[in-house]
Parts: sequence; structure tokens; C-alpha cells
Amino acid sequence: MRVFSLLLIVIILFAGCTTTTTRTDKQDLAEKESEVELSPYETIGFYMSVGDPLSALELFETAYSENPDSDETRILHSSLLLTVGQLNEARSILDSLISEDPGNIEALLNMSFLEGMEGNTTAQEEQLNHILEVDFENAEALSYLGEIFLAEKKYEKAEDAFQKSIKIDKENMVARVGYGNLLLREKSYEKSIEQFDHVIETNPDYSFAYSDRSKARAGLSDASGAIADLTKAIELNDEYYWNYVDRGKLLIFVNDTTGAFDDFNKAIEIDPDFFYAYVYRAGINNGRNNIEAAAFDYHRVIELRPDYYYAYEPLALIEYMMGNYRSAAEMFKKTKESIPEDPAYILLEGISRYADGDKEGGITVISSSMDEMSRDSYFYDIARMFAEPGYDSFLVGKLTRETKLPLKSRVLFYVATYYKLIGNQRLANTYFLEVAEAKIYGMFETDLAEYELKDILID
Repeated sequence: MRVFSLLLIVIILFAGCTTTTTRTDKQDLAEKESEVELSPYETIGFYMSVGDPLSALELFETAYSENPDSDETRILHSSLLLTVGQLNEARSILDSLISEDPGNIEALLNMSFLEGMEGNTTAQEEQLNHILEVDFENAEALSYLGEIFLAEKKYEKAEDAFQKSIKIDKENMVARVGYGNLLLREKSYEKSIEQFDHVIETNPDYSFAYSDRSKARAGLSDASGAIADLTKAIELNDEYYWNYVDRGKLLIFVNDTTGAFDDFNKAIEIDPDFFYAYVYRAGINNGRNNIEAAAFDYHRVIELRPDYYYAYEPLALIEYMMGNYRSAAEMFKKTKESIPEDPAYILLEGISRYADGDKEGGITVISSSMDEMSRDSYFYDIARMFAEPGYDSFLVGKLTRETKLPLKSRVLFYVATYYKLIGNQRLANTYFLEVAEAKIYGMFETDLAEYELKDILID
């Protein structure tokens, strides 16, 4: 996790540590490349108490040898227990310390970290508020409260806590990074950069300040600056999955698909069991017409994340192009479930079943959808063409009067496919060519028509 990059930057809290933030590694992100993608903010404050476990161990051994029963030694012991996940043992020590001295700030901080580890956010917040009752200018407690508020999207409270913490301690890293992330969410990119600049000035080896600043620079359309920041972050921490994914997306934006492809490959090497880098690598493979590799990636996405419906449509189209009609039918059905407003997917499910040899089943799928379609729509006409022999002549005639080229081209693809399925390849080719020559890109029917013609030419 990102917090452990603080080794050699942060030593344990009670020896005067500087603090930082963390977030969950595997977050769902937005789909639009033009937008700055932000992960939900997560607080795991206990890690701040032991930024450098080796230093902590050394301090503990020294303290224990000098005074094994002192409060400081027991606090250090609880910190080490938290680090290795021995929460019950840590709680026992901290309960004893707080029972003896309810105002022991160090013990209360560690107890707040423990509650956070166990997911007891309310209890964690109570501990931090207790600290502030004892010491209302405790910068650490304020910054950790700010993290909790930010994770809960209580932005006004988070801003107040972060600003108070920074006013008390200008070098508080938790507050600076947290406030910078809050400003990112408010799209105050220049002010966000100011916070990350300060963190980088005081902690130049903290890689996540660069990756966070890259998002602010991307928000200002400074792609080159954002890429430079991510490159620096990778130099400092070359095994962090998201830095490669984020840089890869920016490289796509500046048309460096080769560099992007390398970054997505590296991300997959780091974590082959997370789906996100496969999505982007599949897109590059698809764009390069390497559809078998793209199909592999999309299948991997669905295997790892079955509810990621964005993958079903491109995979369905690829499977259809490769002649894997049974799989295509399944993928089109899944796509229809996630995009029910577009009847094209149920038509393509039926067409795929038909092409796979199940003519009756395919026509049944198509005809059963007619009740859901407006009788004035071309999709109803397409479905009727498959369900009612001879209706194709009426539909072709109707299309001769259609003046909207994108709509006409889209419908013609299904007419061409109908003729292909009933064995009239010559007429099918004629209409596939008309669709392809219209060059309505961004419409998957154009891609399928071009692929049909490609196969014909190869044959």
C-alpha cells in the first residue's frame, strides 16, 4: 500500500513523525478519458504511527531495555502490534494505558488507528475528538479527522479540519495531502498543486505527492506535466500499479499508444488479478486490429470483474467478427441487460444464434422482442424481416426514401446480414459495401460491415 513508501521519510509518531495518507489500491474509476479520475479517499491512519518499522523496532528495543514498563515503551509496543496486525494484543495494552490516564494523547491516537483498522469509523472519530478535548490544537488529530470527513464526502468539515491542522503545523503531511485531494475533488487544480508542491518541497522522495499532483495538472490540460510527474513517481516507486495505469491513459491522450501499451503491460505484470489495465490494453489491441489479443483481455476483464458491463459490447463484437457466434450471443445478451434501451443488442443476440446454426432459436429471440419495440421504428421492421419471410422487400423499399444517412446505414447492415444468413451473399455484399462506404464511424455496424467485407476479400 502507498503508505509504506514513507520508509526512511517518516519515523514513528511519538518520535516526531511526519504523517501522510493512503487510499485503496483497487478502485473503480471513471470511463471518460477527458476527465480527471479520482479514487474515493480512504483513511488508514494507524500506519502513520509507524512509517518506518525498522526504526520503530530499534526505538522499542532501546526503550524496553531502559524501562520496559514505561508508558512510552508500551505505546511503542502497541504501535508494533498494530503494524503486524495483532489488534487484540494492541487493544489490551491501549485499554490499560487509557484506563490509567484517560488523557494520554499518544495512546488515544493509537486507539484511533486501531478502530480505523477494524472499520469502526465512529469509534475512531470519537477517539480523535477526545484528543481534541484534551488538546484542541493537536494537528495530528485534526488531520486524521479531515481524512475521515474526506472519505465520507463531508467536504466542508474536511476542509475546516485540514486548514486548522496546517495553521497549527505547516509541515503536517497528512493535512497537506488530504487538503490537496479535497481541492482536486473541487476542481481547484491550481490550489491543489500548491499543496502538493509544498509536500514535494519538504518530502521530495514521497512518490504519491507526484502522482496526486499529476491529476491536478491533467485537470489543467497539462498532459506533459502530468506525465512528467507520473514518471517521477514511478522512479521513486516502480511497483505501484496505478502509476502505470494513469500514465498509460495520459500517453493514449497524447497518441503514444506504444508507450501506453508498455505501461499497461507493466501494470498487469505487477497485479495480474486486477481488471483495469486489461481494459485499456484491450482497447489498444482492438485499435491495432489484433482482435484475438483484445478478446483475451476482455475475457480476462469479465473473469475478474463480471459486473464490468463496459467490456461486454466490445467483446461481443469481436467474438462476432471472429465467428465465435455462440459466445457473441451470450455477450450481446449481457450487453442488452446493461443497455436495455438499445434494441440492436437483442437483434444481434438472435442473429448470432442464427449464425451459430440455431436458426429457430435466433428468430425466436428476435421475434419475442417485437412487443417491446415501437411499430414506427426501423428496429421493429428489422425484427419483422427476420420473423416474416418476404418483409425484406418492404424494408428495402422504405430505406430508399430515408434521408438520414447514419440511420439508413445502420438499418442496411441488418438487411445485409439477413441476406447473408439466408444465403444471398451477392446481395449481402452489396449492402455491406453501402454501409462501409457511408463511413459513419463511431457506429459499430460500420465496423462489422467493414469486417464482413474484409473476410470476403480474404476468401
